[in-house]
Amino acid sequence: MTPRTILQSLLKAQLDPRLSPILYTEFRENPITIYDIGAAGGVYTPFTVGPTEWAPVVGFEPHPESYQKLIDSKTCQHVRFYEYAISNFDGTTTINAGIDKAATKSSLLPISPGLDSREETVNVLSLDSLADQLNIAPANFLKLDTEGTEREILNGGLHMLGDSVLGVRTEISFWKFSADASVFRELDKILGEKGFILFDLQLNRDSSGFPYFGGRKDKVRTGDALYLKNFEFLETEGHSRAKQRILLLKLTSLCVTWGYLGYAAELVSHGRDKDLITQEEFQAVIEPWLKTCDASTYVPNFPGRATLARLFDILSYIFNPNVKKGVPFPFNGLGNHWIVPGRRSPNSLIELYQPVIKYQSWNRRKKIDLKKSDGSVGSRS
Repeated sequence: MTPRTILQSLLKAQLDPRLSPILYTEFRENPITIYDIGAAGGVYTPFTVGPTEWAPVVGFEPHPESYQKLIDSKTCQHVRFYEYAISNFDGTTTINAGIDKAATKSSLLPISPGLDSREETVNVLSLDSLADQLNIAPANFLKLDTEGTEREILNGGLHMLGDSVLGVRTEISFWKFSADASVFRELDKILGEKGFILFDLQLNRDSSGFPYFGGRKDKVRTGDALYLKNFEFLETEGHSRAKQRILLLKLTSLCVTWGYLGYAAELVSHGRDKDLITQEEFQAVIEPWLKTCDASTYVPNFPGRATLARLFDILSYIFNPNVKKGVPFPFNGLGNHWIVPGRRSPNSLIELYQPVIKYQSWNRRKKIDLKKSDGSVGSRS
């Protein structure tokens, strides 16, 4: 391990994405299925453990050379690749496949100006039809990186978005680089109508070309967005209680791996209140989260502490090669970069601000009782 990774391991809580050993069997029997749409360059998974039995990855890549490289480099039995383009229809179409410097790029749209490409005829499936067509499980998490066709992919998967998808990481653009390219506001509208909440943005900016400090920063251009499902929308889909339970556990797992412990706590509390998980399971899941803390709590107050903190921020900005992106690299990625402190009061309450689930919330604050007031234990059906 490098000094940097050692420091990161000391500052970042190592939490179990399967929540608790008592739930391992359920995650093994009901895996979190990840679709990597636009897999050129290597398979993607939100879990640091990589593709596993309980979190397999299905990759889609229509670029012939990129697809072959993925097949040749495949080393994990929990990864499958398909040479398909994903859009809002089934059939065949022509894509622009990058060559030379653009060898990992392909799109139904023209690729970036100045990059060479050739036309290739490829098979196409819609997101809603590919599970049946390929005999694979529906997605629980989507990663989209398709050079501007993300809108068509989402429109071709409205059923899956409402039924099984719990999280989406998508490439975004704030400016149309071609007449048919997707822009952020369109993707946000589609996902918002399907019950997804924007949790985070990673932004890239144009460069103005001015040489002096701060001058290279310009308007936002592209980036990545992270969305997670509001569980209340899933409850309106008519799922059985058994399916509601596993969807709640999977969504909680995604919250934990991204570092959003506040929403994770809401989910397990909601599941307990709805008798989807037991009090024993609730305690086993939430106890490790309560032991996390922010590293700043270990630094005592002293005169000039705030000034010193600002100095470190300035230095991280000056010495970072990505200064043109507007913020230092450590704060320009997806996911919660601050460890959520567990606040345990004498009466065993956790107080959350701006909760996602409105159930039992008041004035945009919510208190979660670690013990049921009547001392009962939830039952699962």
